[in-house]
Amino acid sequence: MSELIKRVISAVVLASITIGGIIYLPAQALKIVITLLTVVVSYEAFNLIGKKYPELKHPIVFIMAFLSSLSLLFIDTYLSILIIFLFSFYVASKKWDLNYLAITIFGLSYSVFFVSSLGLLVDYNKYLLFLLFAVVWTGDTLAYFVGKNFGKHKLSPRISPKKTVEGAVGSFLGSLLGGYLVIKYLGFDIKFMIPVIISAVILQIGDLFESFIKRQVNEKDSSNLIPGHGGVLDRIDSLIFASVVFLIWIKVIHAFNLG
Repeated sequence: MSELIKRVISAVVLASITIGGIIYLPAQALKIVITLLTVVVSYEAFNLIGKKYPELKHPIVFIMAFLSSLSLLFIDTYLSILIIFLFSFYVASKKWDLNYLAITIFGLSYSVFFVSSLGLLVDYNKYLLFLLFAVVWTGDTLAYFVGKNFGKHKLSPRISPKKTVEGAVGSFLGSLLGGYLVIKYLGFDIKFMIPVIISAVILQIGDLFESFIKRQVNEKDSSNLIPGHGGVLDRIDSLIFASVVFLIWIKVIHAFNLG
């Protein structure tokens, strides 16, 4: 089976599960699923980090990610931060190494706060996830095909050798198109094109962000959980950055009564 066919089959299966979950799961159940997703992402993030810091590939890290995400989504943000800092201090004090403090805080913050932003969006309107996924999926799809067929100029060869400027432009235009179509179809306010436009740029940085981590430890994928795609983090590295943009936009709307 070719790599492209594997990618397409995996993408269709994942998209079907995602769409069905958003439609049929109540908000609280959807947030629990996102908490479990946080655990998977923390596993993959620390799988990468563990190439340089093997002691951090420990089950208790994933328990802390789960508790921190639960706290963020159901109790209070500061409790989530406290859990991360206390656990990171415990790890660093055992190793007597400041590097362990910094890298544990980074790994858990990246896993917990970025992924859990999806659950915080659910608190406002779970159908915003459709808009978010449309922006990311159409952007990723056009980036792949435009980059593969027309890509000539490297975007960031040191971080991600295969990414091209042409692919990045295709991603940007695809995100705008996907976002606009879903806004019109679902009846969202046209002002949501603002976070769509910002996300169309930021999601590409999210992709490069994870690629930077992988290059540091000489790994191609965060794991091999998804055939043709690598790991879960490889599939949502762009999504979770775009999600944060949408969450900030929602908070700005409410804070300044712009809705």
